[in-house]
Amino acid sequence: MRLDYRRTFFIGFAFLSIAAFWQMYDSIVPLMLQQSFELNETVTGFIMSLDNILAVVLLPIMGSFSDKVDTRLGKRTPFIVVGTIFAIIAMMLLPLADTKGSLSLFIVGLGVTLLAMALYRSPAVALMPDLTPKPLRSKANAIINLMGAVGG
Repeated sequence: MRLDYRRTFFIGFAFLSIAAFWQMYDSIVPLMLQQSFELNETVTGFIMSLDNILAVVLLPIMGSFSDKVDTRLGKRTPFIVVGTIFAIIAMMLLPLADTKGSLSLFIVGLGVTLLAMALYRSPAVALMPDLTPKPLRSKANAIINLMGAVGG
C-alpha cells in the first residue's frame, strides 16, 4: 500500500488556501476597517470576531451536510469547489468597497466571504481521511499540515 502523493498534495491545497486566507484576513481586514472606514478598535474587534461566531455554528452544520451528500464528484468536492469560487468572488468585493468607501458593501463582501469559507472548511478537513487508507493517514496528514503551514 502506497500513499498517493499527487492526490494528497491536491487535498493539501485546500489547507494551503484556508491558511493563506486567514493570514490575509487577520492582517489586512483590521487595517482596512480602521484606516479606510475609521472604525475604532472595539468595533473592529467585534467585526473580526464574526468569523469565529459563524464558525461555531456553521462548521459542524457544513461538515454534517457534506457527510450526507453524495454526488458524482463525491461528498466533499462540491463544497470545496463552490466554497472556493464564492470566497474568491466575495473577496474581490473587499478592495472594491475599500476604494468606494462603502462600509455596507465591505460588510456584505466580508459576510459572504466568511460564509463561503465555512462552506468548504469542514469538507476540506474531512476529505483526506475519506480518500486515504488508515495506515497512511499520518503521513498524509503531515504533508497536508506542511502545506497549511506554507499557506499561513
